[in-house]
Amino acid sequence: MNLKRSLSLVTTAALTTVGLAALAAPAAHADEWACTYPAVCFFKDYERTGSFVDLTSGWQTLTSSKNATGAWNTRNDDGALLHFTNGKRLCLGPGDSRNDLRSIGTVDKIRIMDNPNC
Repeated sequence: MNLKRSLSLVTTAALTTVGLAALAAPAAHADEWACTYPAVCFFKDYERTGSFVDLTSGWQTLTSSKNATGAWNTRNDDGALLHFTNGKRLCLGPGDSRNDLRSIGTVDKIRIMDNPNC
């Protein structure tokens, strides 16, 4: 085998390993942050402050998670509609996470919906 082919195989193997590690990263965070399916979890500076699992027809008020810095929707096909005190709303789709909630406002309510697009 020539040197060019050997390097190509090594590069392909390395990229495959990196790609598989990237796919496994969300599951590792789920375990680390104790946010497991089918929850929508809230975080303040990467510390979990609460989780919600129920589909609801109305808003659920956040208590310890009010003013969270981030949220993660571990659900497969349900959207999580977040409400902010300034009236703004944000749809967190299945598998989505955000760590910039305070740049939008103060999150104060959640509604988990049987719709990936909220």
